[in-house]
Amino acid sequence: MDFTSRKLQREFNVTDNILHRHSPTELRAHSMPSVFPEKHTADYCHQVFMYASQVFESLLPKVDRDKEVIRYARRGDGDVPRIPFRDEETKRETYDLAFTTLKYQELIETVLVESGFFIQHPVSDEDQSLVTVLLCDLMNRNFHVRPPVPNTAVIPIVVEVQDLLMKAKTKLNGALARNRIKHQALSLEVLLPETVREKDKCSSTMPIHVWVNILKQSVRSVISYLHEQKYEQVRDMGKLEGKTFYLDPLCADVLVFPATTKEMWRGNPLVEEGYLVIQDRTCSLACHGVRTILESEGDVLHTNVGTGRTAAHGATFLDQEKSNLFACGATSPQHVQEVESFLGKLGVKNVRLLQDDFLGLDPADPKFKNVRVILVTPRCSRSGVNNAVDFLMNEGEDATSLRDLSREALQTERVHELAGQHCRLLEQAFKFPKLEAIVYLTRSIYEEENEEVVIKALEFANSQPENKRIKFKPYHPMMTKRESDSQPDKFLRVTPSDRANGCFLAVLAKEPDPGEKPQDVITRAAAIGILDEVTTVDPITGELVVHGKTRKKEHAKRSSHKGIFPHHKANSKHNGIPLTNLVKMRMTEKKMVVPPHAQVVVHPKPFK
Repeated sequence: MDFTSRKLQREFNVTDNILHRHSPTELRAHSMPSVFPEKHTADYCHQVFMYASQVFESLLPKVDRDKEVIRYARRGDGDVPRIPFRDEETKRETYDLAFTTLKYQELIETVLVESGFFIQHPVSDEDQSLVTVLLCDLMNRNFHVRPPVPNTAVIPIVVEVQDLLMKAKTKLNGALARNRIKHQALSLEVLLPETVREKDKCSSTMPIHVWVNILKQSVRSVISYLHEQKYEQVRDMGKLEGKTFYLDPLCADVLVFPATTKEMWRGNPLVEEGYLVIQDRTCSLACHGVRTILESEGDVLHTNVGTGRTAAHGATFLDQEKSNLFACGATSPQHVQEVESFLGKLGVKNVRLLQDDFLGLDPADPKFKNVRVILVTPRCSRSGVNNAVDFLMNEGEDATSLRDLSREALQTERVHELAGQHCRLLEQAFKFPKLEAIVYLTRSIYEEENEEVVIKALEFANSQPENKRIKFKPYHPMMTKRESDSQPDKFLRVTPSDRANGCFLAVLAKEPDPGEKPQDVITRAAAIGILDEVTTVDPITGELVVHGKTRKKEHAKRSSHKGIFPHHKANSKHNGIPLTNLVKMRMTEKKMVVPPHAQVVVHPKPFK
């Protein structure tokens, strides 16, 4: 049995028995459609066009005004504006349209200039971004205007700009055709940079990953339910199609479904009621890395809460009553309310939300005295992410990442800037007094953000005075320390593909104390309450000794007796050991009797 199989079996058994589970009949109360709905193109309401133009304009890269092809009113003026989306679908459509416009920005601006659109139809700077967004949508629909969505507001400026674009349809289409002939492009996608085009291709076929909320149902119950619903479990991801699912070999609570089922799962009752959670696989790998390296009961700290899904997943592996998971980065009271509502739906009770930035925390704060593991998930380049919009929706990441993902590659200066931020996060993490391990996750393909950051962080950690005797070193995230010692590569690297996003995962943990014996570890664990009681053999007396909190009173009561046994004399002890006859015999020096034939005769030295 290889490592993956052993890991899967061990994780599956432990995951299935963490907490008391509800009856599988609760799952049977739900039913899933026997036929999967066809993927359809949503009809955008006018509000989506307005929102998308705001997001697009805020994400534009900054350039000199004299080099602008089109003068936008608010080019890259800061963070993405906070938009009061009415629902998740509107938010997804907005970011999808804005991201598509960013990818085709250069082509759209060229078409607008070559067609002379702004000469014949002057538009204010405030509406330039709306023109660009609407033209992007028309180009991808062969200049067919979307029908109005029932029961939605009609915005006059959107109707006005659409009418202007349709009047210039012939010239716009001609300019687009010339650019396609120039680049010998059979479709619009061919005009995109190769890297962006490849990401789009992978995104369309990437399966959907969900993790089982083990606080509500066991993995076995969910799998049994899927079998009842005529789902088939496959052993190869390449065979995912129709009503099939796949059990992740590294994350035993993660199920994988075909890409064609994305729309169905987003509104499924099992997801809406918190039995299953849709999330990127990279986050689940990090949570299992935390679970693997957390050797004793304690708290966990997460540097960036986002939507709260990663924090919730990690918290399900902890004792809901004894351990806490602190999550930083709750940006506002509204954000706190949204995350708390999500956690309540899942039944997670041990996540503590912090509105502080991780770098602003005081490691000496008493509430962090039991923090043993810190999960560091920095805002990296996301260069390993293929499904940018889905990732943004699931993780709640900053939408500014769409700007970088719409380009072919990041500039070297930007990568080094991000790497410097990652180093500061790791250096802050090493300052927590009870820290035992750091789990470091990026979705980057650049070594500057991955291996090089880890090397610098270890140099910093091991240069601290408190770490002179026991140093930090990397361990494989999916292995125990003992298993990792025989593994030459200590990092987990996932290459981005049409099956999953790419990531880099590292665990930096303390080496075992070379001066600490196994017996000392057991005794120390019992003393802090991890083990209720441990019975060992005293190396001197040979008697059974019970360690642990639950036996302290009994031990004190027993030690007050005059003797453990009636024949022990009062106060006749040597170093706390009763002076029984056997002990006295052992303490008495015995004279060695040497037989005559073995005796050595010492003769006197001869006279000179």
